[in-house]
Amino acid sequence: MVLLASEIRPPQADGGERLTRLAAEVGAAGVHLGAGCDLEVVLGGPLVGSALRLGLEAPTLALPLPERALAPGKRLPRLSALESDERGAAIALVERGLSLGVSFGARVALLDFGSVPLAASAAALARAFARREVESDEPGGLLLASALAERRARGPEVLDACRWALERLLRSAERASIGLAIVLGVTPWQAPSPREVGVLAETFSGSAFGPVWDPARLSVLAALGLPLADERCKALAAAAAIAIESDAVGLDAGYLPGLGERDSRLGTIVAPAGVPRIVTGGGDATDAEVAAAVERSVELGARPPP
Repeated sequence: MVLLASEIRPPQADGGERLTRLAAEVGAAGVHLGAGCDLEVVLGGPLVGSALRLGLEAPTLALPLPERALAPGKRLPRLSALESDERGAAIALVERGLSLGVSFGARVALLDFGSVPLAASAAALARAFARREVESDEPGGLLLASALAERRARGPEVLDACRWALERLLRSAERASIGLAIVLGVTPWQAPSPREVGVLAETFSGSAFGPVWDPARLSVLAALGLPLADERCKALAAAAAIAIESDAVGLDAGYLPGLGERDSRLGTIVAPAGVPRIVTGGGDATDAEVAAAVERSVELGARPPP
């Protein structure tokens, strides 16, 4: 099953008509409700109804979604927040999204645990990377080393926050009969890391959740020169609840497949054929580019793992 992500034609602009029409035209099986959506659009807009009328499904959604479009300078509460009030607000948004998902037959929710604030600046690292100043004795390399050290020091408390939120949400998801897929953190400013996802999988063994297999996102980790073991990648892909089909450019993931690149090792690792694949990219992609990306993803989903 190949799904078209909402960020390709954001529903906040028109209620979702362009997204569903394009999904039907390019042969996608349905739509994924993520960026460019909010609970108000999903609940009160024509998006889901339009999808169903066109014979499309809406089986996946990203959570937490905001109640409504966020005002400039505002952000969502984070599931990985160390402060219990913020984490509780994020959990409440996810639980509302799960309840809403039940109404239109959602089967998997992608959980984004949010950012990890560090003293080192992610924006400064991106600028250094663009200037190719990321060797160990250069500004970017020194900044990355500082961020990694701080993230390692904060790792136990960040993991505890993720564990606390996931334990609560697994119960809510079970009541809703919706599986959970964990979005991987691939920089020091994101959580949970691939290693932390492994710890969560061991902690909640047997629960209905798995990682999101996202080779473009993992390519960012490779671009930073951080360790990326083949066996861990293969294990993540094999256990995936969802696969994201996109490309990366430098430290930015989420480009439409074909408009960027992936680390060469990751390009050979695929999630099982039955795992839903979400094609995502920017809203400026042409219809022809989207059609080509969907066709490629359909072929990839039919390919047996090596």
